[in-house]
Amino acid sequence: MRTRDAVLLTAIVFIWGFNFVVIRWGLNHFPPFLFSALRFSVCLVPIAFGVKKPAVSWRVLILLGFTLGLCVFGFLYLGINAGMGAGVASVIMQAQVFFTLLASYVALGERPSEKNLFSIALAIAGLVLIYFSNGTHTPATGFALVLLGALSWGISNTIIKMLPTVDMVGLMVWISLVPPLPLLVLSYWFDDHSMIAAGLTGLDWRGWLAVLYTSFLSTLLAYSVWGTMLQKYPAGKVAPFALLVPVFGLLSAWLFLGSEFSLSDLVGPALIMIALVLNLMDFPSIRPQQKTQEET
Repeated sequence: MRTRDAVLLTAIVFIWGFNFVVIRWGLNHFPPFLFSALRFSVCLVPIAFGVKKPAVSWRVLILLGFTLGLCVFGFLYLGINAGMGAGVASVIMQAQVFFTLLASYVALGERPSEKNLFSIALAIAGLVLIYFSNGTHTPATGFALVLLGALSWGISNTIIKMLPTVDMVGLMVWISLVPPLPLLVLSYWFDDHSMIAAGLTGLDWRGWLAVLYTSFLSTLLAYSVWGTMLQKYPAGKVAPFALLVPVFGLLSAWLFLGSEFSLSDLVGPALIMIALVLNLMDFPSIRPQQKTQEET
């Protein structure tokens, strides 16, 4: 992988890591389904400025809108709203790495290398350490909901890899047509109506910041770059970058939400970073040197 692309992917996962703090702020103003509906409604704004529909079928747009839009963020927001801490949610969502590799192997025949498997095993150890350091009171319902979000993310990653090269910004904008209406219906059925009214009438700069950040930075920008890299490189090279999300997520939760953080918590993130470096490195094969004619 080119160094520029690796740096760009690291910046993207930083945006996603801090996004969990922003989601927590947003859920202080809006119920979960309404917040997600507002996120994707704002993502539609670029259509008014001439962003064209990408050269993919409506079936693909609807499928991606369902998996990446409705399911990923619907389950994630519900999980955090059910009591899942923002930092721990950022850890659990990284199960998408393993779902992506499994789906890519089944659908595309991309067999993970031994190096991929070793680095993923090391990263799993780091995730487990982070989880047990910070998630001792994790609610079972919240855990299951966030895990479903991770599964949906892995499926959507594989769908994107199967597409021909497309304009990823246009793709993210146009799949945003799918989630708003179903999310608004779900909001009417399940969200607290008093919270809906309070969120819409008492919207302040923090609420607007949460909506704009999750829409333009976390969705349009970040997923456009992520999808471009998935089409450019094998899933085993790209997906493990997301293992850095809990590192940035836990650090952001400590800085902005007052989450507890100790020196012992550095072990898990350190293992994840080592795993990522190992996954990116190209190790030369070691072969026995052939004897020269004189030595023979």
